[in-house]
Amino acid sequence: MAPALLRNDSYDLEPRKSPSSSRSKVTSIPKVSEIDFNAYETEERLIDDIISSLKVSGGCIIRSMYQQSTLHAMEQEIRPYINATGKATSTTLSNSWHGTQSRTSTSAPQLSTTVTFSISPGTPAQGLHRDDDIYHTQHPAAPSHHLGRDTMLCLFVAGKKCTPANGATRFVPGSHLWDYCVPPPTYPSSADTNGNEDGDHTLFAHAAMNPGDAFMMLGGTYHGAGSNTTRDEERLVYAAFATRGFLRQEENQYLANHLERIRELPIELQRFAGFGASKPYMGWVDMEEPVRLLNGDGVEMGEVEFW
Repeated sequence: MAPALLRNDSYDLEPRKSPSSSRSKVTSIPKVSEIDFNAYETEERLIDDIISSLKVSGGCIIRSMYQQSTLHAMEQEIRPYINATGKATSTTLSNSWHGTQSRTSTSAPQLSTTVTFSISPGTPAQGLHRDDDIYHTQHPAAPSHHLGRDTMLCLFVAGKKCTPANGATRFVPGSHLWDYCVPPPTYPSSADTNGNEDGDHTLFAHAAMNPGDAFMMLGGTYHGAGSNTTRDEERLVYAAFATRGFLRQEENQYLANHLERIRELPIELQRFAGFGASKPYMGWVDMEEPVRLLNGDGVEMGEVEFW
């Protein structure tokens, strides 16, 4: 996931006027790639193809990414919580000066939040939105993807079959390159007396998946869960969201997790969960990386530099 989390050159928080051309000129969308996880012999080639797809369309489907045994174990662990609640990329590089010396710091991505979606029959559709709104992101339109445009990468894994009928995620390929002042298109939901629908199907794609498939999406892509119009199908999806190491996590991982459970994770995952330091000097405790305080001196984790 990490390669999509790249340097953000600047944040433009000043209000901008909506472009006059806006959505009216959008008549087609880029093709969404479907990638067969089992067809790749190396992780490097798989990652390269995923990144290429994300740059063009803002999302891609990865078939058979997880085995059925893994999905079964995940559902066994999460199902009691669902029942109890009822309805209720690579890294970021930056050059900085310290006196007369220039240093290059590497800030690794981190977990932002994890969510399990259990969508029951009758659940209405979600409004189309961008997930990176939480970071007050504002970008002008871009002809192509460039490093620094993204703040989030989203991963959705199908625990059960996801179809348009049971609410598979609707998304607008290419919308990650639109001006952020442009509102999302209208998803067709009805027809007038002349049979004309109130939206355009051709601007949308659906993340239709079999159990074990995955949908990966940039945080700037317009998307939203569809309505579950079935009588007896649950749409079960496991989701994880990553962001830059120097941005605030959407979910407060320090209070959401018991430290005993965090200590059970490999050091690399402890850091990814937010218990590492983002270089330079972001998130230290007593001038030490949090994982060292969390695990004590008896755990080997190598030398830590804050540059």
